[in-house]
Amino acid sequence: MSHFDEVIPRAGTLSSRWQGRGETLALTVGDSDFRLPPPVQKAIEERLAEGVLGYDSVPDRLRELIVRRLKKLYGWRVETDWLIFLPGVVQGLNLCCRGLAAMDEQVLVETPVYYPFLDAPGNGGRQMQTFNAHLAEGRWQFDLKAFAKFAARPESRLFLFCNPQNPLGRVSRREELEQLADICLKEDVTIVADEIHCDVIYGDQQHVPIASLSPAVAEASVTLMGPSKTFAISGLGGAFAIIPGETLRDRFNAAAAGLVPNLHALAIAALNAVYGECDDWYAEEKAYLEENRNLAVSHLRKIPGLELVEPEGTYFLWLDFSGTGLNDPYNTLLEAGVELSEGGKFGDSACLRLNFASPREVLIEALDRISLKLCP
Repeated sequence: MSHFDEVIPRAGTLSSRWQGRGETLALTVGDSDFRLPPPVQKAIEERLAEGVLGYDSVPDRLRELIVRRLKKLYGWRVETDWLIFLPGVVQGLNLCCRGLAAMDEQVLVETPVYYPFLDAPGNGGRQMQTFNAHLAEGRWQFDLKAFAKFAARPESRLFLFCNPQNPLGRVSRREELEQLADICLKEDVTIVADEIHCDVIYGDQQHVPIASLSPAVAEASVTLMGPSKTFAISGLGGAFAIIPGETLRDRFNAAAAGLVPNLHALAIAALNAVYGECDDWYAEEKAYLEENRNLAVSHLRKIPGLELVEPEGTYFLWLDFSGTGLNDPYNTLLEAGVELSEGGKFGDSACLRLNFASPREVLIEALDRISLKLCP
């Protein structure tokens, strides 16, 4: 039995995913139900044992761990002074909209997408132009033609890019990234890449940070990463921006001035442990999630009219109910005791997002309830 099989009751806690759900199984909010990695638990406990939670500085060791990891995994050589630490990637998206696009400039966003992408431009008073991903040859494709058309507009300045893509689960391939980057360089569009799910990829997929393609792309890019989704510390936070270009870095820092706090002491302790001591835990988790993915895909494909694409990365399934005849799939499943994330928030009301980062016992029970409701 894997330690990822442990069911930790969360309905009686303050969890935004589980609080007040009772017997309903909530496969919604993008955190996992897995216990903290033991090195992270130990690091937090040791930091608390110091007795004072004061202001901690980010140690050089943490910067060096991140730099070494990016080189080892992706062959991407990053300088420590390119790193800017943040509470989370959502703050990074919003700072980029405020600091890297003027009020009369436009932000490009592919849909469906994690809903803070859709909120960030408006939060900063910027205009947004969306375009849709499309399904071709059994895979979610990035619409390069639509993107090129919008990027060519003089007001287009910023592109918010999610890779691996939440909620579609797409992992963009090198050739796709190269074409996308060529358009951005040609049209002087800055790339803001949220790559927080880069650790959760399956099979022979390979994550390629778009900024690693060339020095020119790096100079025109902001990359947002963090361990919170992968290492069961979503509620603790801790992320970082990688900004090679000095001008972009200065503008980003100016937008953050006075608004973004430094990492707090427990987040610093956790990130040190994550990047220094959790490789074995991560390998086990990734294998467990892949089995969960395979189980969920196999189970749900048996439901008539339900369409889905096997995700290449992330721990989400994007489920299209438009062929099932259900007018309100969210509430229909809620009646069966299963809550999924409503697709309208991501840009497609015919769909729901399923988070499969739960113990297998919980996932199987949720899948059984869905099947019994839709295939009685």
